[in-house]
Amino acid sequence: MRKAIALFSIFLVTLVLVSCSSFTFPFSITQLSYYTTTTTTRPNTADGTVTYIESNYDQYVAYDSPSYDLTIDAYNEQLIASRDLIRRSNIQISTTLYDEQNLIPWADSTIIRGVSQGSGVIFMEDELYYYALTNEHVIDDEGYFARYEVKTFSDTAFVSASVVASDAELDLAVIKFDKGSREEIHLIDYDTRAYTSFRSGELVLAVGNPLSLENNVTFGEFINMEAIEDYAYMIIYHNATINEGSSGGALVDIDANLIGLNTWGVEETDEQAFAVPIHIIYMFLVNNGIINN
Repeated sequence: MRKAIALFSIFLVTLVLVSCSSFTFPFSITQLSYYTTTTTTRPNTADGTVTYIESNYDQYVAYDSPSYDLTIDAYNEQLIASRDLIRRSNIQISTTLYDEQNLIPWADSTIIRGVSQGSGVIFMEDELYYYALTNEHVIDDEGYFARYEVKTFSDTAFVSASVVASDAELDLAVIKFDKGSREEIHLIDYDTRAYTSFRSGELVLAVGNPLSLENNVTFGEFINMEAIEDYAYMIIYHNATINEGSSGGALVDIDANLIGLNTWGVEETDEQAFAVPIHIIYMFLVNNGIINN
């Protein structure tokens, strides 16, 4: 049984919060289009957007990392370096849902409906803000008012954040928060693996905040691309350990390049995990005007 891996604490009343299995899609794979040439696996832009069909994954070039040819000692050093980088890209996300009711005519009262905890990964900055990717179900307001807060690797307390873009069908979102005086932030590389294929057995690292652990990194391997009910695209199946609270956390390769966002786990085991692949993330960012193709 699949589960969304955001951690929820419910206050005052019981909520039914969004899970991945409740999403539906108004389109099928065959209704999507994707533009490529024989010389590149990067999509062309049509009317400012990019789309795809799953069959094009077979045309993606294989990623060949220099790290694959390192000696064991150098390879281990690369692993540690990548672990340290992605921890500095990782954020904790807290979403508080509430509504306001006039319990007495002359006063407003706020009722908290629920609090969820998830993860995200910082990928971009401008003069004022950092921008982070996460899952839409981590920041879903469920029709209530929502307050978003984040905590980076170097923070001692949560700070306010706001939603820039979201897509429930793709289960992706971008949030932003003030840069402040932080100096230890690492912007994850989301471009290098955007349209490359994954190798069976390729080492992957997962970072997130599962079960109240902060900036936790686990190791595993890419297994294959998998079809999941209710999702109109193939997702990454891997076996790096993830748990509740890991939703929206980065899945990266040996070189700390983003290859996906961890989103689903399996109830019966902690060795089966699923992630939104980077080419879907890249398409989402382009189509929402966050980045240029």
